[in-house]
Amino acid sequence: MNWIDGHLDLAYIHLCIRDITRPCVDPEQACISLPDLAEGGVDVAFATIFTEPDPEQADAPCGYPAADVDAAHGAGLRQLEFYEGLEAAGRVRIVRRRGDLGESGDEARPLRLVLLMEGADPIRRPDEVSQWHARGLRVVGLTWWRGTRYAGGNGQHGPLTPAGVELIRALDAAGIVHDASHLADEAFDMLLAETRGRIVASHSNCRALMGGEDQRHLRDEHIRAIVERDGIIGLNLYSTFLVPEDRATIADCIRHLEHICEIAGHRRAVALGSDADGGFAPTRMPADLDHPRKYANLAAGLRSAGWSDDEITGLARGNWLRLLGDVLPRA
Repeated sequence: MNWIDGHLDLAYIHLCIRDITRPCVDPEQACISLPDLAEGGVDVAFATIFTEPDPEQADAPCGYPAADVDAAHGAGLRQLEFYEGLEAAGRVRIVRRRGDLGESGDEARPLRLVLLMEGADPIRRPDEVSQWHARGLRVVGLTWWRGTRYAGGNGQHGPLTPAGVELIRALDAAGIVHDASHLADEAFDMLLAETRGRIVASHSNCRALMGGEDQRHLRDEHIRAIVERDGIIGLNLYSTFLVPEDRATIADCIRHLEHICEIAGHRRAVALGSDADGGFAPTRMPADLDHPRKYANLAAGLRSAGWSDDEITGLARGNWLRLLGDVLPRA
């Protein structure tokens, strides 16, 4: 079975940690590289342009001083150029239109990348959205955990800013999907009021199952709102986002998926958004899901839980493909 992973920090991993063109060596330290994804049958990935407003990381490839708009722009461009370089070398193909997705199961084809901006500060002004779109950007989250000049994050709470409202209009005009995974509750509520565009949560789980009010996890009403707009919620495989304590299991993953499906009334709104190696080691993923080649174990668990083959294929790739078929330009 082939998979689509809705959230992987590939540029961040390569520029800040290690070479993703080489297989991972230590399974307790890393599991994401181009060869490892191919081994696991991941043939499409939402690849992030992740930037962080952090004075301690201002000189890092992904960091920038919070007030420095041009530095944020430069950090985002470095990652976009990294993906374009991989494409020029034939290692990946950036998905700009529907036809770029190609046919699943062709082992000779390179990994397909859907570009997702995690934290929108690299977009200096709304009139730059068209330039980013022309180079392949198809999904944008206005903020990361810390918050940006566009929106409050789920670590530093706050609303959309006036600049954020203006940016939403430009993103909608370009047909770019909104990613709500890191929005503060107030900002998420405002996004729902400001746009009729598609909304996903690329790598989020259920707050109701986590025993607290951590805004990193989705409220039931936000799950319902995403479903009502025919959006997708990607299952995050970070153990701490699946169970409050200990290491998560496949059963914990299924519990979160089933909670979303119960709210939705169907199984078409869930997918994978692993965030693997996104700041945590494979030892902090569920024990039998700590490498892409083990994603088949999730499929087996769902089958044992009563999911049909079509529903499992939907989770693995079909649900993301349906959304991409709706939002990507034809040409």
